[in-house]
Amino acid sequence: MWGTPEQELRTELSHGHYSALSRVDFSTQDAAQSLAVAPSAPFYLAFVFDALDKPDESLKMLDTAWERSPSPWKEEAGLLLARRDLDRKSYDDALAVARRIMTGSASPQLQQKARRLAVEALYWLKQDAEALKQAQALEQPDAEVLLFRAVSSLRLGLPQGKDLVLQLFLHEKVSSLHGRVYTFVTAEPGYLRQFSSAEQELLAGKNALVQGDWAHGLPLLAGVVGTIDPALIEDGTLVTDLGNAYVFAGQPAAGARVMERLVERLTGQARVDAEEQAGRLYRRAREYGRAFPWLRAAAAEAVSAEQRDRARWQILDILFATDPPDLAARVAAEAPSWSDPSFFTDLMHGRIAELVSGKKWKTLAGLWRALQSAGPPEVRAQLSYVLAREWQAGVLTGVPGGPASTTVRALFQDAERRDPSGYYGILAASMLGDLPDRAVPAAPPETPADAAALDPVALGFLDYGLGAQAYARLWAARDDLREPQLLEAARRFAQAGDYRSSMYFIGAVSRTRRLTLDELKTYYPRAYAEVVEPLAADLDIPVHLVYGLVREESYFDPRVVSSAGAVGLSQLMPSTAASLAQKLKIVEPDLRDPATNLAIGMRHYRDLVRAAGSTTKALLAYNAGLSRLRRWERSSPGVPEDLFVESAAIAETRDYVRKILVSSVMYAFLYRDTDPRDAALQFFSITPRP
Repeated sequence: MWGTPEQELRTELSHGHYSALSRVDFSTQDAAQSLAVAPSAPFYLAFVFDALDKPDESLKMLDTAWERSPSPWKEEAGLLLARRDLDRKSYDDALAVARRIMTGSASPQLQQKARRLAVEALYWLKQDAEALKQAQALEQPDAEVLLFRAVSSLRLGLPQGKDLVLQLFLHEKVSSLHGRVYTFVTAEPGYLRQFSSAEQELLAGKNALVQGDWAHGLPLLAGVVGTIDPALIEDGTLVTDLGNAYVFAGQPAAGARVMERLVERLTGQARVDAEEQAGRLYRRAREYGRAFPWLRAAAAEAVSAEQRDRARWQILDILFATDPPDLAARVAAEAPSWSDPSFFTDLMHGRIAELVSGKKWKTLAGLWRALQSAGPPEVRAQLSYVLAREWQAGVLTGVPGGPASTTVRALFQDAERRDPSGYYGILAASMLGDLPDRAVPAAPPETPADAAALDPVALGFLDYGLGAQAYARLWAARDDLREPQLLEAARRFAQAGDYRSSMYFIGAVSRTRRLTLDELKTYYPRAYAEVVEPLAADLDIPVHLVYGLVREESYFDPRVVSSAGAVGLSQLMPSTAASLAQKLKIVEPDLRDPATNLAIGMRHYRDLVRAAGSTTKALLAYNAGLSRLRRWERSSPGVPEDLFVESAAIAETRDYVRKILVSSVMYAFLYRDTDPRDAALQFFSITPRP
């Protein structure tokens, strides 16, 4: 097939190796040969040729799929062709394809997607009456469809045109759509004259925000919100746009004062949003005394639990920033009103790190008492564990202000009970000699044979090494997937070597119930074992630690690149890798190659162990840098390693070490037949005390 044996080509494609196709030229070769691989193959090969930067061949594959593949691949190819036609302004071609799908035997979902493309093509062709007709038939129109309806109505001279424009500007968050409509309306005086002077200010103000012209946009929009009929902006969109603009403009105090004035005249959701924005902006300006009453008002009046928690999060942040003498009592008063306690976890973790670093045990004990019956369970577990360990270390002789019945054992039991499967639960259980809950597999569930069926178009991507496309399609539909489907997706991705995607799907299941033994092994895979295990032995690094580190660094994705530029399985910075590669005599290292990346990354880790003196501190240095570790050591000398992690000043680094411990413990348990309690305590070189 195209000069390559068919079976060899299939194998290469399944592994994402496309070099055999880089020489294909459909001006001399038959595109229809792709159908020999599978009737659906042309659809997937279009993506392969895109990856090879061969747009002409990709287009030829889509044409072949559109004309000769069965449903639903035929229609899926048609949708892609129509989108490409729209992008290159071939609107008649796009419309023709969309209409064939709409009038054919495609599923209702595919017909709706085709109708959306048809509306766009009709809009650009200025077939406005038909565009409006098709737009009305869309079940879930997006904001751009509102733009199409508004402009088409104006061009037809329909009275609804003005109303639709105002709907877009009043009720849709500021975006480039507003700039597009503003440009259209102002280009034709007849259109602009339909709007009053106040409405024209609304259009100009929102367009100015799109352009980042705060000096022009802020006063215009503030004036509109201050004079418009409150009933027209009750949903609060315009208020939120205005508040965000004051943040982007760096004028929080001025924005807060504007919001204060607006509260008095607004109603409904807009009033609550103005209260929240006033508090938020005063908080950003560090005028905490002014922020408090507005945030309390928003929390009291908000309809949605999300907005109530958002306001209360800011209240808690102010309490931590101001550190009043009665902090614990005030947190105790706030915590019962938190709708989703986990929303406050990261903020609490950050404050606890500061308190541990500052050795403020009385305040920690106060927070522990404050969260006795409310608040995030993980945070209460953290406080119980930290206080127990400080008591063990002789820093405390009890919990300040705590019940006389409190003991070290009781604190560990509290941590284990509140966070049974998490970091603190694992450590506390190990200190008590209990088997951590996370290491107790569930019984396999009974599943009907057909319950795991998945979208065949999505799964087909895996046969062509296109895991990213398969993942994107299935993950977008995850809320509609049943548990057996999530598990089947995890299994299929793992089978294809896409461990990252597999772990995302199995992770979704783990948030609803305990995993079975086989599911745990899918969640903690022995990926790249042929490289990891001999390398760990050569460098004398516990293999479960290597697996744990690589899992948390990259989820075993050799191609991943972080926002900071770290590459591959062990997330190496190119500069660090280049220096180590010279020592290892590796010429021009390819950091996306698993063996190369792991050889350099684990050598780097071993060198850090030697420099830092322990597993824990080496991991801190791996994430935050050796020089930063040294600063932390100088500020917290002689602190037990597990508590040293609690005091690290960077949240990402604290979480990093916690995640690696949990993963390392699970790898030791699942594959090395190591008691998870021993693995957990050895991680920090802890000898448990009764």
